[in-house]
Amino acid sequence: MATFKDWALQYVLSDDETVQHEFSEKAAKEIENARANSTVLGNWALSVNQWLTTASAGDDDDGEDGDEAPSGDIIARAKALGFMADTLEVLGRNTLKSEQVRFLVGFFGAIFSYDHKAGITAATKALRQLYSMKGFNASMGVKMLEDVLKIKEDFRLQTGATRLEIYELFLSLLQDQSVSSELQHKYGTSLGFIVDLLQLCQHERDPKNLLVWFKILPTLLRDYSPSPEITEEIFKAFSAYFPISIRSSATPIGITAEDLKEAVRGCFASHQRVAPLAFPFLMQKLDQGDAVTVTVKVDILRTIKACIEQFDHPQNSVVPYIDKIWSSLKYEVRNGEVKETIDATLEVLRAIAKRLDGTKTFKYDAAMLKNYIDMVFKDCRDDLSNPTYTKQAGLLLVTVITANIKGFYLESANLLDCIRQNLRQPKSPSHTRDLVLLLNSILRARQELFEGRANGHPEDVEQLKTGPDPANLESLFHEVYVPIWVGKPKAPGSVNSSEDWSEDRYIPHWVQKPNKPDTVTTDTLKKVAQGLALLVSQRRISQSGGVFRLCSSNTSSDICSLLARCLYNPLTLSSNDQDTTSADLENEVVLALRTIVMNHRETYNTLMSFAKLEIEKRHWTNPSRHSLAALKDLFSRLAFIGCSDFPINITTETSPEVYYSPLQHLITFAAIQLTFFPFYRPNDKNSFKESPAKSYVISALHAALLHFRDACVARYQQADLVKYSGSEQNWIDEYKSLPEDWLQQLRSDPSKTDATVWSLKEDDPEVYRQFLKVGLFFVRSLYIDASKSSGTWNEAALFQLSKIAALVVRALDEKLQTTCLLAKEAFNFFRPSTEPVQEGMPTPFGGLLTLGILEGLWPQAMTELYQPDGLADSYMLDVRRTKDITPASTEIRAAIGAILANKYKGPPSISPCFLKELVNTATTSIEHVDPKTFEANIKIAMNILAGAAARQDKYIVEAVPLLRAAISSPSPNSEIAAQSLGIIVQDNEFLTAENHAVVKRFFKQWAYNYVAKPLFELALPKPQSDPATGAKYTTAILSLVRNCPFTVYQDDLEPLIRLLITSLAKGSPGLTNQEIARKRTVSALEILVEVLTNEPDSVKGHLKPIITNGMNLYNDISREHDLQLVMSRKLVLQLLGAIPTKFEERHLLPYAPQMKRMLATACGDSVREIRKTAIIARENWSKIGA
Repeated sequence: MATFKDWALQYVLSDDETVQHEFSEKAAKEIENARANSTVLGNWALSVNQWLTTASAGDDDDGEDGDEAPSGDIIARAKALGFMADTLEVLGRNTLKSEQVRFLVGFFGAIFSYDHKAGITAATKALRQLYSMKGFNASMGVKMLEDVLKIKEDFRLQTGATRLEIYELFLSLLQDQSVSSELQHKYGTSLGFIVDLLQLCQHERDPKNLLVWFKILPTLLRDYSPSPEITEEIFKAFSAYFPISIRSSATPIGITAEDLKEAVRGCFASHQRVAPLAFPFLMQKLDQGDAVTVTVKVDILRTIKACIEQFDHPQNSVVPYIDKIWSSLKYEVRNGEVKETIDATLEVLRAIAKRLDGTKTFKYDAAMLKNYIDMVFKDCRDDLSNPTYTKQAGLLLVTVITANIKGFYLESANLLDCIRQNLRQPKSPSHTRDLVLLLNSILRARQELFEGRANGHPEDVEQLKTGPDPANLESLFHEVYVPIWVGKPKAPGSVNSSEDWSEDRYIPHWVQKPNKPDTVTTDTLKKVAQGLALLVSQRRISQSGGVFRLCSSNTSSDICSLLARCLYNPLTLSSNDQDTTSADLENEVVLALRTIVMNHRETYNTLMSFAKLEIEKRHWTNPSRHSLAALKDLFSRLAFIGCSDFPINITTETSPEVYYSPLQHLITFAAIQLTFFPFYRPNDKNSFKESPAKSYVISALHAALLHFRDACVARYQQADLVKYSGSEQNWIDEYKSLPEDWLQQLRSDPSKTDATVWSLKEDDPEVYRQFLKVGLFFVRSLYIDASKSSGTWNEAALFQLSKIAALVVRALDEKLQTTCLLAKEAFNFFRPSTEPVQEGMPTPFGGLLTLGILEGLWPQAMTELYQPDGLADSYMLDVRRTKDITPASTEIRAAIGAILANKYKGPPSISPCFLKELVNTATTSIEHVDPKTFEANIKIAMNILAGAAARQDKYIVEAVPLLRAAISSPSPNSEIAAQSLGIIVQDNEFLTAENHAVVKRFFKQWAYNYVAKPLFELALPKPQSDPATGAKYTTAILSLVRNCPFTVYQDDLEPLIRLLITSLAKGSPGLTNQEIARKRTVSALEILVEVLTNEPDSVKGHLKPIITNGMNLYNDISREHDLQLVMSRKLVLQLLGAIPTKFEERHLLPYAPQMKRMLATACGDSVREIRKTAIIARENWSKIGA
């Protein structure tokens, strides 16, 4: 039977850790089975005696000789002790009795006194296991610590891994409360073991070990009570490493310099008892001037901040050093130039203010904070009047004063008065700008403090209730912002005179002057606009705890009126006038107005009403281009101002309760906006309805809906948007019971209209559903008006209306679309079925409105359209009509056809019939109609095929022979048919997932295989083949391949490259239609560029014809201005220029001289983009033969 000696021997002889672990487990199991019998435990301990005895003898000899190493086998002895340590690691924590643990602690502790070469690692590991035993007690921990400390100078000779084990043991023991109590009881206040510990570890440099050492040192300061002398020694131990860094190493150790910095920082901030040492030390380091790098300075500042934040009893640990800290740090901001240093300094100063205020649960005496703020204010006050230091002083003041609510209310009034005083007599425009920036920073900080009040102390809320008079802030508008804005400084108290508040107050001086304001003035005015928005955003708490706006309704309205002049000013200018308002300032005003109307809801109604008056003052029957541009900008800005967010439900304390809805600004905008259009037009023969600008009205309404939709997306979860996109009711039926002026009633008298809209809360996703409901009402009302009107809707207005319909309809869920019969309304326009569509509308009229609804429908909501002889079939087969063919009408009919074919849900028996008949109808007329009509017909037909191809309709294959026959026809129209083939796979904005289209992932691959691939054999030259027919097949192939990704056709590169080269060859059989020939050239070049990019080896054998044909092509078209030829010039240069980057020089040397001459000429091309491409190509070819 095996014994402990056998297991120990096998452990020592083995180098396999797994095998060693097995023997340790056997030993541990034997001890556990014997229930830790003393005899068994003794045998286990004696099992390694042969190696330890030899070691002792060797050590004795060594003691006599002094020159020889111990005679014992060091490696074997280390393994023997490792056997014991590994056994303890496996042994159950409850196995050993207390006296047995004590015995083993003494056994392994003794090793630190004599066996420094072999046993330290194993002994430390064993002691760590014994520490975790149930039989361990505090007195054993003291003995462990004392025994390990006996290693003394030999500690530094141990490996880093061994020292790490010892550090971990020290940390465990010193953090143990029972061991800590025992140590302090034994050593008293002297804590002599700490001195030994510090001496033992003073030379540590290993990063891993330092991280543990920097945990031990704070433990000594926090959990023990060292005397000042010992505290100083501990401080010296970690401060000697400051500032710490780490050398780069080829072997990553997983520790960064920042890890070490944080660890040392934790030592400095561990306890307030080091404050008398830490602050002077850090300040002395900081005051070394240029000798301190930015990185070190930031480290020092962050360490100071950590001390301030973590030291307890700040009245004793922080306050005595504030003067010194401030005196040193203020110059880091006042004269500093490095952003990192300035930011770190401000963080320190802000940390002081926060620390002196107290915590969320406890507040200190306000006198400490007031003294600190007064000191800062005293030193910075004079700098506010000096333009050189205004910005820096303001930064210091805002950082300190706005750190907490108490500090803000202690000194903000004085700071505001100081700013007012300096703004009355600014030294320069930049001085004014910096003071306004400071004022805005104060308002922004107040707003943030107010919003964060819930996370503070109850005293903070009371401070907000009883703080300075809100009128002090509100008066900033009259005393500060208005004088700067209008350029007429006013003395305090003069703002109430009638002269001050005449109409002129709304006209800024920079609007009246003929020249634009300079950059500094513009920047100042932008900050004024920001400040006014911040002022309106301020809140106050009443004594009852209610939250209200700080500014009165009159002040908010005046602010809105003041800024609104920027919006209306362009309308007052003629095309010969110079607009003195910069675009940046206008944009800032728009953002400010947006904030204002969201906080003071009533101002948006005033803003819109005043805009209406300004617009109606002018004649719009035949406006100038300048006026139209100004009107368009005004509409788009008003839409953004009111509809890009939800208004806030808040009033002043004295205001009466008013109705609130997140939709109210959208309703206001739409109601007033539509009064400009015939929907709610006045009886005026010269009204705005005849203006070409009518499309801007509908465009702005579209923008408003988009803005509000985006606001909903930003506020609610996607799941909520999906959930609230439907309804159980038929909204269209509900609209029929509403009066025609329902929208106006909804805006003007909420008490008599839909209660749902006016009972919504901001955080309720029901807002989204009601938004869609109101939006669909807009669509229905405008569709009805458009279908009844004659001559009042132009094509641009109808296009915008169709986009509105698409936006709203696509957001509705499938069930609601079906319930509202929107598929039917796409053709009926929400009219009673007996009411005819007005014939006086523009040609694309019906198509645009139909397209707007169909675009956003779900396929399942369109099922009724696909009944036999239904609307879908009749519309898609109606390609023979030649009346009023225009590019616009063709595009619309093609788009509708693509949608209907893609969302097809009819019986399977109908699909092949209509597709074949469709193509047959379009292609059989190839010899009987003029090219313009045929091009329109084939374009519509191809778009319908594109819709079917996107869902991989298998019956589309039956239409391929008809297409092939059309392409091979001798008629000139056959070239048009060939060029149109690419439409089948062309990207289509209506065939997208957003529009609920059915688009299979690999439909382009599918269409290529069935439509284009069979044409290769017909296109490649053959002895008896017709070159002209081959050219048309080539055109068809390239037209389709051009719209496919490379992976689709990469298996057919060999025949494709032959066709590409033939298409570029000079004198090859071409096409009679020059426009189509040019398009084919563009397609060939685009495909070649794609092939060269993805698989250049495929063209290596064709370099000569590609380069030769490319140079000939460029020379032939170098002076042409046709758009297709310009594109060809750029593409051929892009192709030729990429060749040197793909192939070795030896393949290109024969072509280099001629190519360089051609590229030198191309660098002088008349088109800038082509010149850029030529320069790049020339640089690439310049390396060939150099």
